[in-house]
Parts: sequence; C-alpha cells; structure tokens
Amino acid sequence: MRLVADETVVTQNIKLIKEICIMSSCLLIVNPSSGKERAKQYVPRMKQQLERLFDEVEVKETQKAYDATAFAKQADEEGKTAVFCMGGDGTLNETINGLAQAHRPINFGFVPFGTANDLARALKIPLDPGKAIDLLPRARTVAIDLGKINDRYFINIMAAGALPKACEEVSTEEKTMFGVLAYFIKGIQAHVNQRVYTFKIETDVGDFTQESSLLAAVLTNSIGSFETAMPGAKVNDGKIHLVVFKDLNMLDTVKIASQIIIGNIDYSKFASVHDIQKARISLIGDEKLSTTVDGEKGPDFPLEIEVLPSFLKVYVPKAEDDE
Repeated sequence: MRLVADETVVTQNIKLIKEICIMSSCLLIVNPSSGKERAKQYVPRMKQQLERLFDEVEVKETQKAYDATAFAKQADEEGKTAVFCMGGDGTLNETINGLAQAHRPINFGFVPFGTANDLARALKIPLDPGKAIDLLPRARTVAIDLGKINDRYFINIMAAGALPKACEEVSTEEKTMFGVLAYFIKGIQAHVNQRVYTFKIETDVGDFTQESSLLAAVLTNSIGSFETAMPGAKVNDGKIHLVVFKDLNMLDTVKIASQIIIGNIDYSKFASVHDIQKARISLIGDEKLSTTVDGEKGPDFPLEIEVLPSFLKVYVPKAEDDE
C-alpha cells in the first residue's frame, strides 16, 4: 500500500512539474499601414505590455492581403497561447479567419487602428491605442460569436447590394480625409445606381422571398462606427440579425442615415428583421451579386450563413463590477 501511495505522489508531482514548465507565448500581428501608419509606432509599447503577460512574444508585420490569416494559422501550429493584432476591421477579419480554423482554443486580443472599429466599440475597448494597450495587464476574456458565410468568417457584418458595394470602393485616401463620413457619402451616391434583387431566403425560423436593394447579416450593435445601429444586438447572443430592406427611395435613405446617427433607428418602417442561427440565401433570376464582409470583398451568391455561438475568447477591459 505504501508503494502505491508513493507512486501516486510521484505521478502527481510529475504532472505538476509539467504544468509549471509549460511556457505561455503569443503572437502580435501588426498592419504597419493601419491608423495612417501609426500602428507600428505603438509596437514597442504593446510588446512591453504583452511581455508582462506572456513568457514569449513574437511580432510579425503584414505585407500583403491574407498575411494575418496565415500568421494566425501558423500560431496555432506552433502552439501559441494567444494571438493579438493591431489594425483596422480588415486586419481583424483576416486574423479571425485564421483563428477560426485553429485546432484548439486560442485567445484573441487587438488594438483598434481602423476607421470604423466596430468590434472595439461593441466590446467597449478604448479607441485610443495607448489607452487600449495600457489596459491589457488588467484585461479579462469574454466569449463572442463568430459568423460564417460559405467558407469565410466574420465578426461584425455581411452586406449585399448597392450600398455595401459602394462602401467597398471607399479608398484609403477618402478614409483618411473624411473618416466615417466617407462611407456616408458613398452610400448616398450609391442610391442613384441601386438595383432591386429578388432574394430567396431559407432560415431556421422560416422561409420567404423578398425584393430588396440591400440585405445585411449583423452580429454586433455597431455598424460603420455607429454604436446604436443595431439596438439590442450583443456580441454573444447566439444570433445573426438578418435585415432585409424594402425598396428605398432617396428620402428613406436619408431618414435611415439620420436615425442611425442619432441612435434612434426603427427598422420596422424600412425593413424586415429576422433573428436567426442559420440561413441559405440565393437570388432568383440571372442576377449576379457579391457581398461585403467586415468592410472587405466577400463571397458571391448563393450564401450559406450561420452563427458560431461564443466561439472565440477575446481580451476586453476589466468591468467595474469585476473589481
């Protein structure tokens, strides 16, 4: 009996030693062109804070499209504990697409440097990079939903129609000069060229067909930097908020824009809203249409959409009630 007891103690001690010896490591992905090329200026400050939390910190800069996705996948293969990124919503989307394919849970953190910064707004992460970085040592994690559209993942919004296509065409120079207003200007201009499509929509709560010039699938309350654009939506409510707009005239477009700006949007007057978990959306006829996903070009129709509830743990500022 004594021998068995000793063997048990030894086994427990070996397990404890292994746990102690496991080193935590993280990858920091930086888009050097983000924030009017300010992101790279904050790298030393960010690295210093991360070194307080992790034993090893590796930094990689993106050079071309989808680098962030490749880096995140590699972090999974290398056994990294967490992945952080510094960039706009596009960089976040690329990083998320890498993490969503990981073989094990990897925590995610980011410092916002974009124009809209919708996920940061939804999670109450400071838009000032310095403040966001300084809060990291006292951060906590929350689980957020991810959306999946065909073979892509998204964190905020998928949209289709004249408006998202126009917003996709907003140049870096226009973003720098006008900020969020650049999207509003493009949206008004797009109305002149809007087309009405017939969508066949099959969801887990019912099927229907509707003509519309604009369709959107939303995960958070913030759209285009407006934090009350989708009232009631939460980052982990397990739902996709599918908004199918009616045929809008110019006056309707202006009304919607103004209501979103003042935070008092009533979608019932302009659209049908469906809280879903899965959907298949196709076009009736020979129309061709692509999507915009988190502000970047997305897949073409037909679409398979689903929500992945509480799929990713994200570092956020510690809440006051956690004190």
